[in-house]
Amino acid sequence: MSSPSFLDVETTNADELTEAISAGFGYRVAASSRTVAHRQHVIVGNPVTIADLQWDAEVRVAFEATDEVVFVEVHSGAYAFNPWGCDEVIGEGGAFVTPPDQALEFVIDHAVASTCSFSAQLLRRVAREVWDDDGVRLAEGTVRPVDAARHWLWRRTVQEYRQQVLETPDVYGNELLRAEASRFVVVSAISAFGLVTEPRREASVSAAVRRATAWVDEHRREPITVQDIAAAARLSPRGLSLAFRRERGQTPMEYVRLARVDGARADLLAGDPTRGDTVAGIAADWGFSNAGRFTALYRRTYGEAPRRTLMG
Repeated sequence: MSSPSFLDVETTNADELTEAISAGFGYRVAASSRTVAHRQHVIVGNPVTIADLQWDAEVRVAFEATDEVVFVEVHSGAYAFNPWGCDEVIGEGGAFVTPPDQALEFVIDHAVASTCSFSAQLLRRVAREVWDDDGVRLAEGTVRPVDAARHWLWRRTVQEYRQQVLETPDVYGNELLRAEASRFVVVSAISAFGLVTEPRREASVSAAVRRATAWVDEHRREPITVQDIAAAARLSPRGLSLAFRRERGQTPMEYVRLARVDGARADLLAGDPTRGDTVAGIAADWGFSNAGRFTALYRRTYGEAPRRTLMG
């Protein structure tokens, strides 16, 4: 999408409302009245959509479950709905978020509102990147902003995104700028509404370090550089080193050496001196050219000499 789509609708017909909401947001809706008195101005972007809405009547609307996360600022009037099975009423000056994958029923009472929406898939992807953890989860029960300060920052972020990205063709047409700006919108939403249950770092190793160690374990017989491991972890070499120091208390290449020593130990345990297996030969097979250094490292790691392991 090289430019956003602009959709302006003013209607008092329920069928036209259904079509307008579907075109602007991808929702299927069912209004309880044939007369709805609805206006909307929607800027459909990729991946963020922003809209201005006005309801000049009390309308009951049922929204089907979708993957979309919608953030609503209520400028006047009120929205009543039932997220997470609880009744909520959001009035003038308030804000709320509609959770993904839930069918919702709204009573919208003469409301003027603005919205910002994007997919829950994007939200989860950005959250995984921010915390560098594939196991992050969306927080249950989230509806309102966490506090006034983060709510204010969220409003400013959406306003700037609208003006500087969606309404600025040169910026919107630059995929890198649009992607980075969209990511900032998602991060701001996560912060403002507490959308993610943050992983406990002390209880788990980051996904990046898990990727790195898994890759080393698979390639430990091959020549390996820090750059190779960083690429597998999807980090910079410096970021990789910091992550290893923080989470494992060692450098990436120290892990490589220990992984190779572990492989050598398996071969020593399976070796047979009567077949000609030697410590020096097994060490060389695992990239240790200096048998003395290998022996010292092996003894520090396993508390015995490699020859003793080989002799059984």
